[in-house]
Amino acid sequence: MADATVSILDMLNDDMVSHGLVVQCLQKSATASDQLHGQIRNMLTNLLSSGSVDVGEAKLSSPEHVEFIAWNGSVEGRVERALAAIDTAAGPDKEFAYWLCLRQNIDRVEDDR
Repeated sequence: MADATVSILDMLNDDMVSHGLVVQCLQKSATASDQLHGQIRNMLTNLLSSGSVDVGEAKLSSPEHVEFIAWNGSVEGRVERALAAIDTAAGPDKEFAYWLCLRQNIDRVEDDR
């Protein structure tokens, strides 16, 4: 998982990273979907705990700009929200259930829920 984390951090230097890219990075070492789910949880927890990465939604704000909206809450709460978003997304939407972004590149933080 350490290699996958490094890959994610490298990709974040260039852009936002979707859930689908997280899965691609982790699939090399996961053997079952339950194990993959646990690895996603661990990776998200580690990345968010670092203080340099955040999780949230990406929305098209103009034809030239995608806005990153970071989620509020504790690390554990945001990880659970990301996992719930995966579980509730249908078909191809699963790939975009959540997005990761470097904290320095966040456009805004969502209003309190």
